[in-house]
Amino acid sequence: MRTGTSFARDWQLIKVARSLQRHDVTGSLVQKLLADAPAGLTERIAAIARRLGEENGTELLTHAEEQLNPPTLMEGLLLTWGIPCESSDAADGGVAIAIDGAATAVREAFADVRVAEPYLEGYARALQRDAVLEHGGGGRMTIRFPPRNG
Repeated sequence: MRTGTSFARDWQLIKVARSLQRHDVTGSLVQKLLADAPAGLTERIAAIARRLGEENGTELLTHAEEQLNPPTLMEGLLLTWGIPCESSDAADGGVAIAIDGAATAVREAFADVRVAEPYLEGYARALQRDAVLEHGGGGRMTIRFPPRNG
C-alpha cells in the first residue's frame, strides 16, 4: 500500500481484490479470432496450439519420473486441470483416454475446442510419438496410446 493513503481506501482495495475473479483476456481474444477466422487462420492457430502442446509435453517429460508411463502422465495432467476423463485398457495392451470436449471443464481450461484438440494432440504425441487423438460424436475425444515395445 502507498504511504499517505487512508485506511478506508486501502480496505476498499482489499475487498475489491478479494471479490474479483482472475482477469484473462486471452480466452475472449482467441474465441473472437476463431469466430470470424477464415479457414487459413483457424489452421494456423491449430498448428500453433499443437506445437505449444508438444513443447509443454516435452517439458513435462523432463520433470517426470522414468517409471511413469505416458497414459498415466496424460490422465494425471487432465485431472490436474480439472478435466474429467475415462481411462481404459485396450485389448492390444494400449490405453484409451476418453474426454468430453463439450464439458464445462474443457471450456474452462481452453478458450475453444478448436484449440483444445490440437493442443492435447501435441501434448500426447510429446509423451508418446505414436499417440493418436480421435474425434468422436458430440465433441468426444479419445487419446489412444498404443502398447509400447520394451
